[in-house]
Amino acid sequence: MGEQRTSRLKRILQRVEEHVEDWRKQDAALKAEADAMRGQMWAEAAERERLLAEAMESEEAGRDSIEQLTKENRVVFVLHREEVVETLEDLASQGDRLVGVVPRKGGEAITAGLKGAWLVFEKSE
Repeated sequence: MGEQRTSRLKRILQRVEEHVEDWRKQDAALKAEADAMRGQMWAEAAERERLLAEAMESEEAGRDSIEQLTKENRVVFVLHREEVVETLEDLASQGDRLVGVVPRKGGEAITAGLKGAWLVFEKSE
């Protein structure tokens, strides 16, 4: 009976060792995959950083050209809420004249590079 029990214990121990070996292989594979993903994520982050720097550089260069186009063509792009369109159209159709631009309270940027202002019109006579 002792030999049979020892044999059974050896089989159990062998199965446990096989499971541990399988777990070690899976763990090594997961670690290798995580390392590869980490490398890929760092490469993607570096590419995003490069693209952001490129976009910011382009935006800086574009500011001068936007200002020049605005002055030459006497046109300004305005961000507004949807319901303001009718008001702006009414003011334009009535011949009202823009007489001032008042920076938004505090003058802080709404988002990177964008500020808000109130457009002040004078009623046409």
